Amino acid sequence: MEFNPEITPKKNSVLKRIIKIILWFTFIFIFICVALVSLLFIYQDEVKAALLGEINKHLRSEVSIDPKNIDLTIIKTFPDCSMEFKNVLMMEALKIKKRDTLLFAEQLNLHFDISDLWHKKYDIKKITLQNAIAKPGLTKAGKPNYIFWEESKEESDKNDSISFKLDLIQLKNCRMIYRDKQKIFKTDLLIKDLNFKGDFSATEYDMTSEGKVFINQIAQSKKTFLKNKNCNLDVILQVKGSNYLFEKASLSLNSMLFNLNGNFIYADSLQKVNVNYEASKLDITTILSLLPEDQQQKTNEYKSDGDFYAKGNFVYNDKKDFKWTSEFGIKNGEITYKPTSTTAQNVNIDGKLNYSSTSSQLDLTNVHLKINNDELKGKFSLSDFSNPFIHFVVDANVNLENLQNFWPIDTLTKLRGNLKINSEVGGLLSDLKSETFSNKVKLDLDASITNLEAQFKNDETIFTVESCSVIAKEREVEVKNLKLKRGSSDISLNAKIPGIFNYLSDKTAPLIITGNLFSNYLKLEDFMMKYKASEDKTAPLIPKNIQFKLNAAIAKFSYAKFEAQSITGEIEIKDQKAIVSDMKLSTMEGEAEIDAYADNSGSKLDVILQSTLKNINISNMFSQFNNFGQSTLQEKNLKGFATATVEFSGSWSNALDPDMSSIRSNIDLAINRGELIDFKPLLSLSKFVDIQDLQKIKFSSLKSVVEIKNKTIYLPSTSLKNSALNIIFWGSHTFDNAIDYHIELLISELLAKKRKQKADEEFGPIENDPDNKRSAFILMTGTVDKPIIKYDRKGLKENIKKDLKEEKQNLKQLLKEELGLFKKDSVSIKKKEKAEQNFELEKTNNNTPKKTLEPKKKKEDDEDF
Repeated sequence: MEFNPEITPKKNSVLKRIIKIILWFTFIFIFICVALVSLLFIYQDEVKAALLGEINKHLRSEVSIDPKNIDLTIIKTFPDCSMEFKNVLMMEALKIKKRDTLLFAEQLNLHFDISDLWHKKYDIKKITLQNAIAKPGLTKAGKPNYIFWEESKEESDKNDSISFKLDLIQLKNCRMIYRDKQKIFKTDLLIKDLNFKGDFSATEYDMTSEGKVFINQIAQSKKTFLKNKNCNLDVILQVKGSNYLFEKASLSLNSMLFNLNGNFIYADSLQKVNVNYEASKLDITTILSLLPEDQQQKTNEYKSDGDFYAKGNFVYNDKKDFKWTSEFGIKNGEITYKPTSTTAQNVNIDGKLNYSSTSSQLDLTNVHLKINNDELKGKFSLSDFSNPFIHFVVDANVNLENLQNFWPIDTLTKLRGNLKINSEVGGLLSDLKSETFSNKVKLDLDASITNLEAQFKNDETIFTVESCSVIAKEREVEVKNLKLKRGSSDISLNAKIPGIFNYLSDKTAPLIITGNLFSNYLKLEDFMMKYKASEDKTAPLIPKNIQFKLNAAIAKFSYAKFEAQSITGEIEIKDQKAIVSDMKLSTMEGEAEIDAYADNSGSKLDVILQSTLKNINISNMFSQFNNFGQSTLQEKNLKGFATATVEFSGSWSNALDPDMSSIRSNIDLAINRGELIDFKPLLSLSKFVDIQDLQKIKFSSLKSVVEIKNKTIYLPSTSLKNSALNIIFWGSHTFDNAIDYHIELLISELLAKKRKQKADEEFGPIENDPDNKRSAFILMTGTVDKPIIKYDRKGLKENIKKDLKEEKQNLKQLLKEELGLFKKDSVSIKKKEKAEQNFELEKTNNNTPKKTLEPKKKKEDDEDF
């Protein structure tokens, strides 16, 4: 057996072959590169001159470019050769002085074959535009600014060095802003990547286009149709001259796929369009993504499921008119509010749109949805988008808590109850906002509410409506049997109330009420603004949106400590002003009649009041009104029953802080069965009167007219009499407790016994006063806590003059009666002056004798006691 060993080829021979191949390819590549670079150096200037010369023949627009930014490239664009322009600026193709930019491009390439360098005849077959911005458009006169290329009027010379035989146009990262100032139309697009392919030099050819575009905005006038949307397109067009026919066209808008067919005519500008589109099996989420951004923020919290369909036609005719018709709808949809997982089911809508240059109409029919077991049906139409006219019909029976969970009202933190409504509304949108209940708006409504609970933000108290029915017919809105509770208050109302539902859902909406109001108990604090420490306390007490006129009957009313019963009268509020007319009430064990006016339209509350009080318990009055903001005379110091006529005016801040300098009042006052207890100014007279007699003074009646102004209370001459003490006083008392009282003190025999020695020392012997009715005149100044008491000589002199005048008149009367003298005396026939207002206490049977005349004393200074 013969053994033949296996022959193995040498590995080195294979490796050498590979190296040789690589070297040959490297050599060829280097050779080609060197050849290309050589061609650049040889033909660069010639190509530049030929291309620029030919381009300049056809340009109708001014172009600016630095010669350093013009290059001939081969390696970057291989296998093509390209003339590259950088930072090209082209102005509008208009014959005007101030022209705007038509095009600015960071890079523009004109591609042709390398073989054209030898032939010296350059056929441009491809154009690439990168990082550019273009601003084509039409002027107000309809003249285009973008016709920058002018065809030669003469037949082309066969010896022309340049020609355009385009089969590809590429746009990358280019922004186009188109403005039609005549139609007020704007399109703003960012072209990320867009290609056009075809034999553009032929009159008939197929053109394909595909690309990605971002739509910044498409708008007309102030209406935005699309904004911030992604658009992808894939189109095949049959081109015959200026007529373009869609052979295949698909357009994706935010993942919505539309199929197009039809045609358009484009010469120097877009002349005609007739395009049909159809989109089927779309999802609702994609549709919602087409909404404006501010609306998308609201819809981001919703997720949806269901089918959406749309089809339509768009026609445009040479700037004269356009028409867009569409049919669309939702079938078996579901929309869920994600934060509460509340779902609207069986959502169905059929819609039609007709929008043209002369008219516009949107119709939604067969609207239906269910939220849990609640059902809502209706229809809606909107015509004339420039001045919208709205008509809608709603038929619903809903649980308001379900509705709040599905579509939250941001001004409410709580909404419960049941609403049954059947409504039809029609009118201009502008009228619906401002004149809802005028004859310009059709409103038919039949609604009922039961067990409503509503709570506004920053409000701890809940509005409760036990029941309410609302009927609106021929613009009259009537509320029947409204039973409202808030806090401890209750209100029953039968009235006309425009806008009540708007008010319940929006606290700034107007609330207008006219009718009859009844309340078992009305606590004003339940309906007043409550401020937090950080909140502005300058907000008005009477809201701007409240307007009502009511005939009221209130069984019980309270505000702070004040309480009243059996209130009847008319209350009117309008423009932050309140009027109370012919109000009658029982309060503080007596009765009152009030007419008042309050104005809160500015930064304060101005009040004017006229009132008649009968048998009011004074102690209760001082207690309920917090002693009127002073501490001198309090409810513990005064008892009795007052009858008075009051005229009052004053101002308060919106935080109910009074402006003391604004307070004005005249009070015609009478107090019966009164007691003055531990009143500090009277206790200061203990030097002259036994302290026990001053601590508790009973009197049968007191009459006076009190005036308040300039933060001061003014008292006229008022007398206080009883068996123990006789005082006549007048003067003033400021809100700061500064006093200026003039007192005429009648010292009785009892007091003279108790203080005989002191009285004789101060006032002299009493022999000239046989009836023991001698008067001491005292001046009390300083403050209530630190009174300064002086002998009031001025008061004494005034009293002497008064007594002399009375004695003179008495003497004349006596002589007239006895001797018949002074019959023609004019003084005697005058009416008696109105008697001093008296503050009478327990009346005595003593007949006060006439005072004896005293000689006129010299002027002396007041002396301190």
